[in-house]
This record gives sequence, structure tokens and C-alpha cells, in this order.
Amino acid sequence: MLSKIFCAIVVVLSILVININISMSKIDIVTLPKRDNVFLTLYKEPDMTFVREIRSISLKQGINELQFSWLHTLIDPTSIEMIPLDRSDDIHIENIIFPSQMNQMAIWKINSTNKYSVPMQLSYLTSGLDWQAYYEMILSTDEQSMQLKGYVRINNHSGETYDDAKIYLVMGAVNMLQPIEKLSQNISPYGKPEQKAPHEKKIRKRTMIAAIPTIDKMAMDSGLGASRPEIKTDFASEYAVFEINKEDQLKNGWGKQLIFLQDQSVPFKNIYRFHPEKYGNQVFRLISFQNNSDSTQKTKSSAGNFPLPGGLIRIYRDIYHNQHFSYEGQARINDIPVGKEVEIVLGHQYQVGVEKKRMKYRSDHHQFDDEGNVTHWDEFVQEHIEVINTRDISVFIEIICSFYETDWSLDHKENWVKVEKIDQHSVKFSVQLERNTRKGFSYDVIIHKKEASLMKGRRMKF
Repeated sequence: MLSKIFCAIVVVLSILVININISMSKIDIVTLPKRDNVFLTLYKEPDMTFVREIRSISLKQGINELQFSWLHTLIDPTSIEMIPLDRSDDIHIENIIFPSQMNQMAIWKINSTNKYSVPMQLSYLTSGLDWQAYYEMILSTDEQSMQLKGYVRINNHSGETYDDAKIYLVMGAVNMLQPIEKLSQNISPYGKPEQKAPHEKKIRKRTMIAAIPTIDKMAMDSGLGASRPEIKTDFASEYAVFEINKEDQLKNGWGKQLIFLQDQSVPFKNIYRFHPEKYGNQVFRLISFQNNSDSTQKTKSSAGNFPLPGGLIRIYRDIYHNQHFSYEGQARINDIPVGKEVEIVLGHQYQVGVEKKRMKYRSDHHQFDDEGNVTHWDEFVQEHIEVINTRDISVFIEIICSFYETDWSLDHKENWVKVEKIDQHSVKFSVQLERNTRKGFSYDVIIHKKEASLMKGRRMKF
């Protein structure tokens, strides 16, 4: 009986000793303190954000262990890196450990030559932070000018809230072998303890980090933002970078809207286009403008000084002294480089019409081969076009006609109609039509046709 009691006491004491040892072993493991600064570089494509955090850490002389946990977030563990920003000769990071029984946790072993308080930079890649651009275009009452305003909306579904963050938005696509979200689901970033780290994961890490340094250097060199939220633009390699010069909070599960173009006056063309081969027998309305600094306010934040990110654009018309507006339509645009002209198609409308009628047709000047087959001839066509404007303002109309042949000649005698050959098959008629007006014009076209190859195919002998 006494022996059983003694054994029980020994077991209890052993458990107590083990617990004391475990608790003692955890004394030197310090959880990372709160962020002093955080910089976010959000890429539009793919779903990837480069995060750089600055934290002040107190180190004792000798070995220090720092613990970092990212539970319920979308951080890629293979991208996590920590470096000292001061006293790099006295502070050495020995290694980083991913505990096998602790998911989404890393422990750094840091050797310090003395007792220091130093800023440490923690960087990693995460996903779930995205941004989209959209625009508001307001046409003047006479539709001779327009105001363009641009917004960006940033959404945070990364699982982490970032307070007082300096934000950079990158326009440009980065090639990724695997999505960050998928990499964040790796329970053992570099394999189980008994396994070797797969070679492709090392390659993947290098591939992802390689695209970052230019953007990161820009973030490191920038000071903290001013009090007014504005977006500055710069370039890094083939990327355009939009810098928000005010620190802001991005709560997890929330979105935030910011302005990056403020009421830019942009010249534009209001076009009504009749193109049967593309739109059928309907007139489509288009808004055309060029992303050109010469045609905008010449400030660094003006359109034309930087490419415009693609997004949704909504168009309104001022119908009464900037107090009442009519909705004209919307469209989705692609990225617009500097100097490029863009056309926004608003769809079919009924206030401007085009009626095309064939008035005459004949075929003559036939030529024959030795067997009596027709090889060349001319087709004469006369067509009449009526243009109708029922709007209360003057409109610009384009009519595009295609002849499906490369050898043709055209004749017309109307001075108020401008004619332009746009390719070897097609011609464009342009007219400026006054309000509530209906006018017509005619043109003659001679098409020189040949059927040599077709006729030979029909006469092929076996």
C-alpha cells in the first residue's frame, strides 16, 4: 500500500517538474510587439500584397526567441522575413523555426552582442487585399466638355486589420506560379521534419520575392503622408505605382474608397457611329478621349501624366447648373497607357438615325478568257444616305461603309461631308448635323472585280 502511495507521489512530482521545465523554457520566447509602422503594396493582378512592418524590439544580450503567429490570415509562410534596421553588425538572426505541432506560427532565434532596443522589419506576402478603380464622367449641358473623377476602392479580406498603414497601389501584372492564398494554406511551409523541403517551393519563393524590390525601396524611401488623403503616382520598372500620402486604417472585412483624380477637365468627342458590319443597322453612341497631358490640367496628379487603371466608368450629363444630372450609360474600360485614345461604347440609341438606300446598280466592262469565262468586270453602285438628328444639340455622325474589295474608286460632290479612307476595304463619312435636322447625300463607287482564281477552280480538270 505504501509503495503504491509512494509511486503516486513520484508521478505527481514528475508532472510538476515537467510543467515547471516547460514554463521555464517559454520564458525567453517573446511575442512580437505592436507595429510602429506598416507599409502595404497592393498589386492589382494577381491577388497579392507585399507587407512591410516596423516593430521596436528589446533584445537581451545573448540568444533571444521571438514568436510570430498569423492564425486565420492568408499570409504565405515561405515569404516571411525579418531583418534588423539598426545595429546589423551586432544582431544576427540565427534561424527561423516553424513548430511542427503549431500551425501558422514562426519562431526566430536572434543572437545579440549586447542589450539593445532596435527597430526590426518584418515582411511577407499575403492575399485578400484587392483594389479596383472606377470613374465618374460628367458631360456639360452642350456636351462640349467633361469633368473626369477617378476613385479607387480597397477591400480587405485578408483576416488581418492594418492600422495607420501607408498604402501603395501597383498597376501591372506579376507572373505567379501559385496563388498566395493557396500557399498560405500550407500547414508545414517547408515540409514535415522528416521530409526535405520541395525544391519547387524554394524556386517559388525566389520567384515571388524577385518582383518586389523596386516597389519596396520606394516604400522605404517615402516619408509619412500629409494630412489630406491624396494619391501620387510614380513608376517602378514596368509598373505604375499610386501612392496614398496619408496613413489609413484597413479593417478586416471592410472596404475603403479614395479619390485619385479630382474633377479633371478632359476634351472629348461625342460620336454617333453607323457601322453595319459591326453594329447592324443601328446607330451606336461612343465617347472618345485621349489620356494626354497636353489636353488636361498640367499638374503631377492630372490624367495624362500617368496611365489610368482599368475599371468601371459611369457617364452623366449636366442638365441644370450642376444640380440635376441624367444618366447616359456605363462601360468597363481596360488600362489606358499615357497617350492612348480610348472609345467608350454606350450602346444603341434612337435620337440619331442613319438610313442607307441603294439607288443604282449596274455591271459593265466585262473581260473574258479564251474559253469565254468572265475574268474581270466593274460594278457601279450609287447609294443615298439620310442622317437624322432629333436631339436639341448639334451631333457628330460617322458612317462607315465597306466594299469587300481592295480595288475601288469613290466619287461624291457634297462639301459638308468629309470622306476618309480608313483601310483598303472601307471608307468613313463624317458629318456635323445641327439640332432637329435631316439631311442626305449620295456617293458613287466603282468596284473593279476579278474572278480569275474562282473560275480556274471551277474549270479544274481531273
